[in-house]
Amino acid sequence: MEYKENIVEQERELRLDPLCALLKESRPQPPRRSREAVRRTLDSIETPPLAWVGRFMRRSPVAFGAASLALVLLLSGTAYAVAGWLHRDDYKPGDYLDTPPEQRTEASAVPEIEQVVKDAAPKGEGVNVVMLPEMEDADTLNQWRVKMDQKKYDEADWAWVRDIRPEIQEVLYDGTTFAYTIRLNTDHAAAFSQEQHGDKWLDAFTEQTVYTDTGERIATVNSETGLMEETFAEDGITLHSEYNLNGPLIGSGRISFTSEISVMDVNVDDMAHIGTLGTIYYTFSFDLDGALAATNANTKTIERSLSGNAVLTMDYDTMWNQPVNLDGVVLEETTSFRSTGVYLSYRVKEAPVDWTAQMRRSLLDPTNERGKFQGMSVSYTLGGDDTVYEPAFPEVVVQEDGTLAYTVILPLFPSDYEVLKQRGVTVRLALHAVNSFNEEPVGDTWKQTTFPENGWDITTSYQSLLSFPLELP
Repeated sequence: MEYKENIVEQERELRLDPLCALLKESRPQPPRRSREAVRRTLDSIETPPLAWVGRFMRRSPVAFGAASLALVLLLSGTAYAVAGWLHRDDYKPGDYLDTPPEQRTEASAVPEIEQVVKDAAPKGEGVNVVMLPEMEDADTLNQWRVKMDQKKYDEADWAWVRDIRPEIQEVLYDGTTFAYTIRLNTDHAAAFSQEQHGDKWLDAFTEQTVYTDTGERIATVNSETGLMEETFAEDGITLHSEYNLNGPLIGSGRISFTSEISVMDVNVDDMAHIGTLGTIYYTFSFDLDGALAATNANTKTIERSLSGNAVLTMDYDTMWNQPVNLDGVVLEETTSFRSTGVYLSYRVKEAPVDWTAQMRRSLLDPTNERGKFQGMSVSYTLGGDDTVYEPAFPEVVVQEDGTLAYTVILPLFPSDYEVLKQRGVTVRLALHAVNSFNEEPVGDTWKQTTFPENGWDITTSYQSLLSFPLELP
């Protein structure tokens, strides 16, 4: 089968011809983020109304309950946001910007999020480009270029990078999530597209975002950032960045940020600093008050008491299981109903006197990738249906007092509330203990002293903690 140069055509072909999937691994593949975004785009622009129901039922009978509920909501005419987002168990608010505005359909667009984005009203403030010769480590970078069989920096080759015109597209801020998209306008956009250029001559990502009003670094390169391959056009390509903030942004009115965008020559190195060609310092602003007003957060805090016996997996250099009694453990639950979803946050407020700080931490400390962890998990069901929905992997943050704050986001939006109240939403808290680690059983006294470099192989046990109805506003 002929290789398709365009990622969208690849995805269409895979959908239409099952045999094509057998060749998938041998075909040049774009980054995971780009391919997932294209799949979501195709879902929104190509899937006929209700066609996904049959596909869902054939591929996943368990998930068919989710599809059925989405269909009920869709046909009700009162809540289409759930129909578009409910079955996406990796939902994060910033993902909403992965689909360009012109490709959002009625089934995928969430009116409340659209309002948050609109009221942020971003605008560009200025740009400064620093190329390799102007950097302190220019000599070292040029030495690396030669070492990696590339010619030294020549302004004649790269002068066009100085002329890239960044343009802020959308900003989403809801009090915790901060995400934005920047269009890199250039006649050399194909240089940034693996689909168009083949070996992806250049890459770009946000090295860090600085809150220019305060000088605070919002985050560094470990955040989610990358080019959206599906947005490529001959005159530009879009860069997406997303951060989960530890606290709210301080300020009011229009506030400014500087996005430090690294331009990398992937022929030198596609990850390390040695591939740096230049840095684009792009400053933009958005209306903080407007975004927060549209977010319309409604927050409440209650306490939930645990009881009974359980097993905690303790993980601190070594790993072992410890039986505990949960009587006297009190979780503080903060629920924030926002336009971008329902945020559920937990921290251990009280514990028996014999509970150590490590035990408190282990209760709320998930590790490894989603689905393979110890500690607490949150899931939910709708209307008594057997389908269990799992939010994206929790955000766990160390608080000033040393305790952990554990947060998940449910893709339930205000326009869904009336229908969901009729159906009912049940939240389930569970505790997971590690049964085996790399095929070796974990007992009460067993300890793992060395951890593998090549990954984890963990089996866990499920221990129910609490089940309760989510009271929507």
